[in-house]
Amino acid sequence: METKTVSNRMSSLIVLFDMQSNYFKSAIDGISDKDAGNRLGKKANHIAWIAGSMVYERYELARSLEVDLKQSTDELFKDHKGIEDSASYPSLSEFKKDWKLLLHY
Repeated sequence: METKTVSNRMSSLIVLFDMQSNYFKSAIDGISDKDAGNRLGKKANHIAWIAGSMVYERYELARSLEVDLKQSTDELFKDHKGIEDSASYPSLSEFKKDWKLLLHY
């Protein structure tokens, strides 16, 4: 994101936003969909939920800046929902698509 800002604080937020853009893709790279849905035999959040939640929160941030977009899996995470035992979470590639869409907005 190439932009000029008056505020040093805003400049710092933009730098962090840009860094997260690459970190997210790297963090989920190479994780199979089977592993992404593994809760490790506990009531822990699995990687698919964590990834989807991160995408949701990023879209929420964009909406606060008047970007009118929703991720494709908005209903699974709407209103900052926690993980649901009965829900079927999409593949990590679906979350990557939503992440990429927002990057190119």
